[in-house]
Amino acid sequence: MKTILLAGAALAGLAAAPARAQQTAPPDTAKLRRILTPEAVVTATRATDKTGTAYQNVSRQQLQARNFGQDIPYLLDQTPSVTTTSDAGTGVGYTGIRIRGTDGTRINVTLNGVPVNEAESHGVFFVDLPDLASSTQSIQVQRGAGPSTNGAGAFGASLNVETLGLRPKAYAEINNSAGSFGTWKSTIMAGTGLINGHFSVDARASRVQSDGYVDRASSRLRSLYLTGTYSDDKTLLRALVLTGYETTYQSWYGLADSLLHKNRRYNEAGTDYGQHLPAYKNQTDNYQQDYYQFLISRQLAPTLNLSVTPFWTRGGGYYEEYKAGQTAVNYGIVPISPTGPDSLTDVIRRRWLKTDMYGATFALQARPTNSRITEATLGGAVVGYRGQHFDELTWAQRGLSIPETGTRYNDEPNAHKQDINVYARLNVSLADKLAGFVDLQNRYVRYELYAPDGRPNGSKSQQTARFTFLNPKFGLTYQLRPSTQLYASFAIAQREPTRTDYTDTPAERRPTAEKLYNYELGLRHATEKVQANLNFYYMYYRNQLVLSGQLDDVGNPIHTNVAESYRRGVEAQVTYKPVPVLSFTATATASQNKINNYTDYLADYDQGGEKATTYSQTNIAFSPGLTAAYTVEYEALPGLKLATLARYAGRQYLDNTSTEARSINPYYVQDLRLRYLWQPQKLGFREVEMAVLVNNIFGTEYVNNGYTYGYVYGGQTQYFNYYYPQAKTNFLASLNLRF
Repeated sequence: MKTILLAGAALAGLAAAPARAQQTAPPDTAKLRRILTPEAVVTATRATDKTGTAYQNVSRQQLQARNFGQDIPYLLDQTPSVTTTSDAGTGVGYTGIRIRGTDGTRINVTLNGVPVNEAESHGVFFVDLPDLASSTQSIQVQRGAGPSTNGAGAFGASLNVETLGLRPKAYAEINNSAGSFGTWKSTIMAGTGLINGHFSVDARASRVQSDGYVDRASSRLRSLYLTGTYSDDKTLLRALVLTGYETTYQSWYGLADSLLHKNRRYNEAGTDYGQHLPAYKNQTDNYQQDYYQFLISRQLAPTLNLSVTPFWTRGGGYYEEYKAGQTAVNYGIVPISPTGPDSLTDVIRRRWLKTDMYGATFALQARPTNSRITEATLGGAVVGYRGQHFDELTWAQRGLSIPETGTRYNDEPNAHKQDINVYARLNVSLADKLAGFVDLQNRYVRYELYAPDGRPNGSKSQQTARFTFLNPKFGLTYQLRPSTQLYASFAIAQREPTRTDYTDTPAERRPTAEKLYNYELGLRHATEKVQANLNFYYMYYRNQLVLSGQLDDVGNPIHTNVAESYRRGVEAQVTYKPVPVLSFTATATASQNKINNYTDYLADYDQGGEKATTYSQTNIAFSPGLTAAYTVEYEALPGLKLATLARYAGRQYLDNTSTEARSINPYYVQDLRLRYLWQPQKLGFREVEMAVLVNNIFGTEYVNNGYTYGYVYGGQTQYFNYYYPQAKTNFLASLNLRF
């Protein structure tokens, strides 16, 4: 199951208001200059041009140009080193993002500095927060370890999301999108603007639905967003409530490779691997997440600001599934005969997760004058977590004693986690053209969970794991010329194992924490017409957790620590605007992603135990050696823009054996977008925007995710590959009315 995203107090600015609105409202702008606006509150976990790291800021305008209802990962697929996944094949529902080959469990996500990653799985499930992009001011994508942040350690990248900032004038918006596969997004937004120069209220309601490209891969998503803000010249208070609810028909099983060119939309969910036909109609995932935050920011002195954000994230839900031929006594059912036909039964069960994550983040920031220290930050977070895992039976086919509907047949003791981190960062001017930073973080984790305890009978018990991580970071930035910057940095990041790393492995094979040594060297260049960045990275891992080739007793993959592994590559990005009506943006990453001295394990049902194969060096799974993307946009007439977008990903291996037969083929996908922005103010509209997005215009048959497993049986080695096929040519159209 899962849990996810957080929402928080917005720290963004007036960029959301169109230039025309700002120019025609000087009284409101003057009021804003006399109060502490959200954009004046520095987000402590964001990188700057002084922190010597690789990052990209994605603005609200860029997000809205692509916001037709697809999840945030798909709105970021033009940023460097990114690949995306979609279980349903449309970018709606369960989606994922990988950066530099690392998956979502290693990508640290914060919303206004507050941790988002689920405390036990480390995952981020954007499906739980539909249409978050409509309430987002900007997203900073940090590649590599990045600056110190709150929550789980960044082992490949960070996503720092900021919600909408203060808008000085009252507004209302109605946004609707519709298109292929029954996809429909409907959003209503409104805000009061500044009331008496100090107060404002903003609200949003969204509904997103899609039938999915894959059979029955439907999504029914809802979200509500509400903020209230008070601000004066020294104080900012903002309360935020955000809730998201999702019901999706399961499509996480993937498609057997034998069906890829025969019936690529087939979904075996609800059939229990073909044992139940027709498919069970309610094979669904259901989850709700509620977020409560309160930002308190106070200017203690002209150069000193303190921000504190208490928060509470509450989640709960289940996935329901049909299972055939189950052992009756495992569900509390007493059979007539322990060996008779009634000892096995078909069941419908629900597997539940309920979570509470609570705590506070803080940041004390100073910007001294007449000092070589240009900025000093003391920050951190105190986070508590409780997770409830239990299963209940809702129906059984047969049995002498069938429990009442909703009876729990498996109820684990609650999991508890405490995560405390403190960091200090200094930005220093070392010379006229040379600046440096030092960033020191100490993180303490205490995790209590129910897991195998290593006794011969395979028993489980409540256990406690503790970790203390010291993560230093250093960097230099040299101004070669006014438009050109050279930077270099070094960082150490460490990360504890996830819940399944404990529950799916015997105690004697239990993995340990991972450690990353991250080196970055880059060159930035920015002029009126050209912005370019060239970045070299080397990420050296000790004890990185990777797929072992082993499966647990229910078929889940088991991770193992590998002593040495690395990722190294070069990232290039350029934006060129030769004339005001034409822009070109391109990114490309070439990389090597290797494990040294890797042993792969395969279950051997002939001899018993496992068959081991050792590789002196091999490729890390799901890490393409080449990724690229580009966008070309041309304004043919005032307000009418035509854009073409493309992305490419090289071969990705499903396991760590570098076997082409178990890999995702390279793919190239091209999209086309047409937007028209009209300002019919005489009709009562501030703006009217109409847009059409055609995805995969060449109808490419491709997959962007998968998995594999195998075993030895009857003297033969057998492997089974499963893939997630993506939609061929499809479209989305939108009409946005802004008042």
